[in-house]
Amino acid sequence: MSTVNVNIKNAGKSYPMEVDLDEPGLTFKLQVYSLTNIPPERQKVLLKGGQLKDDSDLHNFHLKNGQNIMVLGTPEVITQEIESKRPKDKIQFVEDLNPNDLNVQHSQVPSGLINLGNTCYLNSSLQSLFKIKELKDTLQTLPAGSVTASEQKLMVDLKDLFAKMKVKKQDVTPLNFLTTMRQVFPQFSERGEQGFYKQQDAEEAFSQILGAIVRKFPQLENFFKVEFKTTTKCLETEEEPSYGIEDSLKLSCHISIHTNFLKDGLIGNLKEKIEKNNELLGKNCEYEISRKITKLPKYLVVHFVRFFWKRDTGKKSKILRKVQFPFELDVTDLVDDSIRDDMIKVRDSLYKVEKANFDENRSFKKTKLSQDLTTREQYNKQKEQLAELQKKWLSNYQKVLPADFDPSKGEAPSPLYELGSVIAHQGSSADSGHYQAFVKDDDDLNGDTWFKFDDNKVSNVSREKIESLAGGGEGDSALILIYKAVGLP
Repeated sequence: MSTVNVNIKNAGKSYPMEVDLDEPGLTFKLQVYSLTNIPPERQKVLLKGGQLKDDSDLHNFHLKNGQNIMVLGTPEVITQEIESKRPKDKIQFVEDLNPNDLNVQHSQVPSGLINLGNTCYLNSSLQSLFKIKELKDTLQTLPAGSVTASEQKLMVDLKDLFAKMKVKKQDVTPLNFLTTMRQVFPQFSERGEQGFYKQQDAEEAFSQILGAIVRKFPQLENFFKVEFKTTTKCLETEEEPSYGIEDSLKLSCHISIHTNFLKDGLIGNLKEKIEKNNELLGKNCEYEISRKITKLPKYLVVHFVRFFWKRDTGKKSKILRKVQFPFELDVTDLVDDSIRDDMIKVRDSLYKVEKANFDENRSFKKTKLSQDLTTREQYNKQKEQLAELQKKWLSNYQKVLPADFDPSKGEAPSPLYELGSVIAHQGSSADSGHYQAFVKDDDDLNGDTWFKFDDNKVSNVSREKIESLAGGGEGDSALILIYKAVGLP
């Protein structure tokens, strides 16, 4: 790899930048983008030797160490500021609101991630992982400083990236993490005929990153790992079945013409038929493998297997079938008899707490605050009361958990889960289209408000939009669901 260190000049500022001459012009522009926030399509790069294009060979420009390079263009943030100042609706201040309209959540908008050229698959994966508290907390234990081991550097870059994302109301450029990820997992460095990086599968990116995390931090594995008891039986003999143990960081939902609901696909995936040699008969026989869950994690990752390899097109095509999924998932039907009764007992207790919390929330929304307070004071007072309610409801849940339950072990106390985030795909194949993340707003006690992450464009959507991610066409279809065990912080 041949590199030079140059200085990017823009709007009276200078930015040092290392340039890899073996990369195309687009990579150069993306680096400039990360420094100046000028999108590649708006950049005019002044170089001797001609205009810098996306497919330019950087060797042809004979760049030298210390060279100053002038870049012209309008930063994206200016356009966003101008747009944000242009009122689309009549502006209404908190002081002007009717007190009856204050039962809404006013959350800061989370950070978006800038698309660095077909990287929506990565951005949506990172937004879903960012929601997981234990992951963020554990990353903070990493020491600062330079590292050489690739997967170690990947974790350091992820730590730095999440630290930037924690500062809300700003767009973040994940360039360092993306660069390291392509070194650690070369599959994401694949380029098309034009030399540009290809679109990739978000599920593969999510799984690779999560796998790297649990390899670096083994204590986090139990927060995601599902354990199964397997029963393997020969269908052509009367011999006793054999038993085993398996584990996985996700549950898969295969989609067939009979799959209408998530639970159908999950149950169907717990059984499969294979062919293998039977020593007793001295020939290959058909076997059935059945699985039952013996241990559940705090975070249950569910993968809709929507893509399959299509030979005639040479692409991973998409199954467009509509498959509905619930906001609250009960996986009692999937667990082994050895833990079923205990889990049902805890589940039923959690249901009762949920009902009491729901009734209390309904009463709270009907409560009118004192008219002696200003509208802003009423708003702040309601925020305080909502925070107290959240604390109280969590305490109510914890009171019904088993006395020996230890949340630090990462396991789930019951088969009951609530949906926290969704990665969705729009388009007809994994190698094209667009990925977005949808993440629940934890400050909304009603669960009606979600954040939609379309790269660096972040907006609020309702539960109805999440329901529409069931698919049924080339529009947004859920690919990955992340559920969290009910009753845990």
